[in-house]
Amino acid sequence: MLPRKRHSLQSQVVRYARTRALPGIFLCCSLGLSITSALDEKDGPSGSSSLSHMTHTFLLEEEKVWVNIYEGRRPGLTFVNLHDNENTSAEAAKVYVRRHGGRLVELVHGRGREVVIRRHGILDRFDPNRIFTENGLRQTLEYFHNLSNENIAITTDFAQKLAGMVNSEEGKAIISVHNNTPGKLTIKDFQPGEWYGDDAREVFINPAEDPDDFFFTNSPSVFRALRTLRYNAALMAVDPPDRGTLGNYVHNTGGIYILVETEHGHLDRQIRMLEDLGSLLSGNSPAID
Repeated sequence: MLPRKRHSLQSQVVRYARTRALPGIFLCCSLGLSITSALDEKDGPSGSSSLSHMTHTFLLEEEKVWVNIYEGRRPGLTFVNLHDNENTSAEAAKVYVRRHGGRLVELVHGRGREVVIRRHGILDRFDPNRIFTENGLRQTLEYFHNLSNENIAITTDFAQKLAGMVNSEEGKAIISVHNNTPGKLTIKDFQPGEWYGDDAREVFINPAEDPDDFFFTNSPSVFRALRTLRYNAALMAVDPPDRGTLGNYVHNTGGIYILVETEHGHLDRQIRMLEDLGSLLSGNSPAID
């Protein structure tokens, strides 16, 4: 059986093709990689059409990490789920892809939020949403006291391959789906002087909405449309801090980055946010410019 989660589950333009290394990073090593055969996920209660499902298997030394790619019957938006313990967001994206097409790129490894490099029982961790630039990659390894040339090489190679699967390019929308715990990360953290205040140039907060449920985007038109719909939303700074995030990568390639964050368990809410976002991006909403 293919690996599944436990629950059912634009500044500097950097061309990033599938076979190229990260900006400022050179390919140092080779990861073990295998690909399973594709299969169909049959109709479920949350959608009427099936999903094709392909799994890529990576070896980080002795540790296996899987990247599931789900595709709908029609082309469409690309969703990315990077944290294996944020299952509500992965399920919401699968519902959207079943209904409307597109694809979901999902990391699975069973270790929770961080990915592990395992050697002889020793676990060296890193945040998979901090590896898309050289600076961010070094910072996440250093944070977990795992910074070494060997780990830099392994994590760089993994980041390169993962970015190739996401395949951000100029004008293409990449939607990063996440979940949080109450009060842990909220739209208020993007206000000036707060934890992510340097990441945003404008913030809209709807006091009637749960602050845990919000959008973060580098597109001014998408931000204005979300504000019109009264969603909590933050607009990325023109030159955001280099944290090595998927948002940094998409922004640097000229893509449209949109993060959709909700509290764990807010499945219906996250599905509705994805539905409204899809309508905006397809031009089917009067809120978009």
